[in-house]
Amino acid sequence: MSLAEAPSPSPSSSSGSDDFAALLDSELELASGADSAFPGDPSSAFPAATDDEDEDEDEDEDPEVEAVEQNGLKLGQDMQAWALARSLSSLLCTKRRRVEEQLQDQGTSVRPDKIPTGASKNVQVEACPHPGYFGGLCFRCGKPQDEENVSGVAFGYIHKGLRLGTSEIDRLRGADLKNLLRERKLVLILDLDHTLINSTKLQDISSAEKDLGIQTAASKDDPNRSIFSLDSMQMLTKLRPFVREFLKEASNMFEMYIYTMGDKAYAIEIAKLLDPSNIYFPSKVISNSDCTQRHQKGLDVILGAESVAVILDDTEYVWQKHKENLILMERYHFFASSCRQFGFGVRSLSESMQDERESDGALATVLDVLKRIHSIFFDLAVETDLSSQDVRQVIKAVRKEILQGCKIVFSRVFPNNTRPQEQMLWKMAEHLGAVCSTDVDSSVTHVVTVDLGTEKARWGVANKKFLVHPRWIEAANFRWHRQPEEDFPVTAPKEKSRDIDNAVAGKKETSKDKEKETMKGKEENAAAGQKETMKDKEENTVADQKETGNDETNVAGQEKDGAKENAVATSTTGYPTDS
Repeated sequence: MSLAEAPSPSPSSSSGSDDFAALLDSELELASGADSAFPGDPSSAFPAATDDEDEDEDEDEDPEVEAVEQNGLKLGQDMQAWALARSLSSLLCTKRRRVEEQLQDQGTSVRPDKIPTGASKNVQVEACPHPGYFGGLCFRCGKPQDEENVSGVAFGYIHKGLRLGTSEIDRLRGADLKNLLRERKLVLILDLDHTLINSTKLQDISSAEKDLGIQTAASKDDPNRSIFSLDSMQMLTKLRPFVREFLKEASNMFEMYIYTMGDKAYAIEIAKLLDPSNIYFPSKVISNSDCTQRHQKGLDVILGAESVAVILDDTEYVWQKHKENLILMERYHFFASSCRQFGFGVRSLSESMQDERESDGALATVLDVLKRIHSIFFDLAVETDLSSQDVRQVIKAVRKEILQGCKIVFSRVFPNNTRPQEQMLWKMAEHLGAVCSTDVDSSVTHVVTVDLGTEKARWGVANKKFLVHPRWIEAANFRWHRQPEEDFPVTAPKEKSRDIDNAVAGKKETSKDKEKETMKGKEENAAAGQKETMKDKEENTVADQKETGNDETNVAGQEKDGAKENAVATSTTGYPTDS
């Protein structure tokens, strides 16, 4: 039985819930009608309290029951929440009074909070299993919850203060499973950010987005707009193309939940945008405060069996325990801040004034996958028992069809000194049905590489094999069908890289030339200096010759010839020779 089959006043269901009230009434009626706890009770269920009983109960209510009423007022402050609290208070008081009367008939007096759970002389009272608590009180026996031994799982997104025990969760999931299969439905858990929407803070809007008037577009009163301003949160939110059609069609095949790592207030606001009539997600909006493990999402807070749960999320690591239920979504980056967050140095869709196509975008593609999974799950029921079906096996089988028949060899894709079998891309290819190998042979169909110059790449070209970029595998994983190989070619080294190499080589050659020119300049300068020095000496010698007279002509001539020899030697070696 589902706790939330009908719309509640708000996506969070923090006020009233007819379904939960019905649950409490049915639980109390079952407990009383079974006569297991209090045999001898002539009634099979708790009758509605009369006006006289109401007056007596108002006088005899103990503090615990008053707490239930006060808690109910705090939960909702609306007529549904008040009726729920009054109903619970009345039923608990009626049950306690009957137990007291039976025990007093045996000469035993007990306080309302001291109802014995063991055997008495004529009355057998079994211990309540405490299937769950509401507002801190067991909704079967009314006993306060033991604060030192808090068990079960909190379901605050269904109703604040609700906690269910393991056995009760299992019972409800079993009943819910029967209802779902009868209606030919499965369970679909939907992430928000980068899956169905993309949001940004106003302070993170780029200058280009401001110039394009993106805030003005978000403020327009247009019923068909896909971008919205969350003024109370200082944010903008963009709905992913095709999201409304996706939710409408998916709701015919699935009981849907929202599950986000964002906070509750944000989740509720986005749920209002996606589901303004509260048709798709009544009492099914789960936020980070509902998680039972930090930074992890889990199906333990979903009142649906794991065997029928399908998850759509752009982040795999938050579903460590439920990867087999997961369909990984390609991230939706509309705003510039989203691109920056994930390290993409490109113009965003908003800055480029572009968007995903509705006809073959991510949501349209995954809707086709969901239809196929749903069809296979229920069609197989003709051959097997429907209750024994497991959607995880269906997802696995459909995924393996994508690259079935492909044999892949990787070349210079993984880091050195690592086992390729442990790399994510290798595992992804195998999950898609491909066979991966480290060696080439005639059965290989694809060489995955980023370099045309590797030995395996040259082999692939020579043997007319497909050479594809690693993104070919990633695209197949997101798009759920084999992509055209020609859309993912392995390109030759970019001219830019060649220019860089040439520039480096040219720089080295230029440095060498400069060194040669420097040395040559030094040699020429030294020679010129020597010439000037020898010229000065020659002039001085001539002057001396004139002063000493003609008698010293031969001596002067000898000195002149020696000076010329020194000058020639200097110009040849760059350094003056010894005289």
